[in-house]
Amino acid sequence: MMTANAQTSTTPCDATRAHLRAAHVAWLHPKGSVGRAWVGTKVIDDDGERFEGETLDPADAVLRQHAADDRYSSLNRFWGRRRTGECLKSVGSLVLDWDYQRDESLPFYGWAPEAVRDVLIEAMVAAGIPLPSIWVASGCGLQGTWACDGVKAAAWARVRAVYDALHGPDLATNGMPKVKRRHADRELDAIEAKRLPMWRVFRDAGVDRVCRDSARVVRLVGSMNVKSGSMARLIAPASFSDATRHTFHALADAILPVSRREIEERRRARAEAQTAAAANDNSAPARPRRHAGPAGRWVGILRDLHAWRNGMGGPPKGKREIWLFLTANATAHVRGGRREDWAAELAPLAGLTLKEAISALGTLDRRQRRHEAGETDEFKGVEQTVLYNHAAATMVDLLDIQVEQAERFGLRPLFPGGGKAMTPAERQQARRRRLGIESASDSAERRLWIGMWALGQRTEGWSLAEICAFHEHGKEAVLSAMRLASDEYGLGGAIDVETLTAARDAEALRRSSVMAETQNEVMADATGSDEAGEPVGFASRYIVGSASREARPASQIVSGPIRITRFTPFHVVVETGTGRWSWTRYEGVLCRGWTSEWRLETDRAAVSPEDAALAEQARQDIETRSSIASRSARRRPGRDRSRTRQAAVRRAPLPPLDLAREAEAYLDASGGWSTPRRPPALVAA
Repeated sequence: MMTANAQTSTTPCDATRAHLRAAHVAWLHPKGSVGRAWVGTKVIDDDGERFEGETLDPADAVLRQHAADDRYSSLNRFWGRRRTGECLKSVGSLVLDWDYQRDESLPFYGWAPEAVRDVLIEAMVAAGIPLPSIWVASGCGLQGTWACDGVKAAAWARVRAVYDALHGPDLATNGMPKVKRRHADRELDAIEAKRLPMWRVFRDAGVDRVCRDSARVVRLVGSMNVKSGSMARLIAPASFSDATRHTFHALADAILPVSRREIEERRRARAEAQTAAAANDNSAPARPRRHAGPAGRWVGILRDLHAWRNGMGGPPKGKREIWLFLTANATAHVRGGRREDWAAELAPLAGLTLKEAISALGTLDRRQRRHEAGETDEFKGVEQTVLYNHAAATMVDLLDIQVEQAERFGLRPLFPGGGKAMTPAERQQARRRRLGIESASDSAERRLWIGMWALGQRTEGWSLAEICAFHEHGKEAVLSAMRLASDEYGLGGAIDVETLTAARDAEALRRSSVMAETQNEVMADATGSDEAGEPVGFASRYIVGSASREARPASQIVSGPIRITRFTPFHVVVETGTGRWSWTRYEGVLCRGWTSEWRLETDRAAVSPEDAALAEQARQDIETRSSIASRSARRRPGRDRSRTRQAAVRRAPLPPLDLAREAEAYLDASGGWSTPRRPPALVAA
């Protein structure tokens, strides 16, 4: 076995290399070929790697090799100037690329191309696969090319099937397919068992599973590989004139599990069965097909594409343009747009420049314009959109998504081997989310918040009837929430006023003693708790609220609790140890939009800024918790009559209102003051 590269140390002259390139192009695109061949070079600059070239007639492409150092040529032929799938004219050749030098962990790393070729030939012969027409050592790997007679572009689906049969399924580490077929088939099982050793050898040799698109280019014999510094050379046969050229459909019949004749016979039998069923007057009605529709399908695909990208930390090198195009296509299906918008949104995520992204999305933009104009396409007798409608399996292959990745990233439609179905629990959760039904976690959070609020009101002497009227809940619901909040603070479910007041005073005494000993609030927090922040509730500095605040210096600590004496959607009053703070909410129209702003009516300069910061934090906490509770309590009307039945109204005594203060707050919020008012004076606690 050879263990060294057989590349000679002497590189041929420029004329000899140009002759080799011309011979390779002439073999790929022989005289009489239909369509134009693409020839060009790879350019590497600050923007990355890209191919630059032009499409020429086959004869001109051969002559072009003597004028410039073109190093690449397309396998297929196109019409027009562009090398894209929608401009495909005829299929020229099929190629497999084994990059066995890319990773030292591969079994054939460091082998000579001739030795790797011999192993691959042995595996193909054992599997019954026709051998490639030529073998080319590209400098960093090995290429096997099957030359065809130039079948029309309409047969590209069959070409993809041939590529799938050659690449085989994605194999796990134990050499078995990761995904099994849904339906058992003895014939396919026998073929798979026969070809499984070949697919294992292909995997060990680093086969490029993405090398199957119609715009694929190959390195020409005689060109220099910049990475390895060696020249691409023909290792078998001795010359291009000795290479075998296949008829495509005969080659496909030898590679695919089912031949073309068998497919036509199955179609004929199916058509005859359908005709006989239509002639039967008592035929059973066809079952309607259930599907989510194109919108729902593409929403899930778009979510999976972003989830895969986020999980991978960005598309890997070689997949950036593919991910960009697939994601932009899914975005077009979901919400439309233009390529400038897609490029601006997705180029930073794909790691591409804006120019590269716009260039890659040209064909999609034209199809989007045709779609907006109302143009449709027909596929197998079904009218559909002109946008690209890739199958999920195709996108999985293009991105080379592995089963482990799909499991880790939570992919659904783009799961290898077919979309992953939702479990019954997940379907029920999704249904409840669509209907707007509150989840168990949200309900528990809302009950805990109500309980902490009610405990604070209880320490202020509110009666149970007043608390129930305030929260608009029944007696049992409020008592259950209060017990839950009491357990949260380690009081064993106690909700009587004496226990709650004693717990609050004990907490205040403990904090004041720790502060007196340490003279440092940071050390006090570190001594009393292992965490950086402490829960704020009835037993802490706030009478009501349940936010979390971080430790503050000793200069910001104010003796006594913070009392929120009034809270409405438009007015908040907070009392601290040194003063009384009042906020008013102003609303109006500004710049064609609705604006809302909280303004402090109390003069900040009258007291310390630390006290003002605590009062502002208390107002923000209570406003945030109130908005969360109101959103969580919303329910969808009309879902169940038994649930939407209103309970009897219970009358409860309300706290006395200061009518003068309420009128003053209303006029202040509505802008009804005709003369400037004086700021309210501070009221000492």
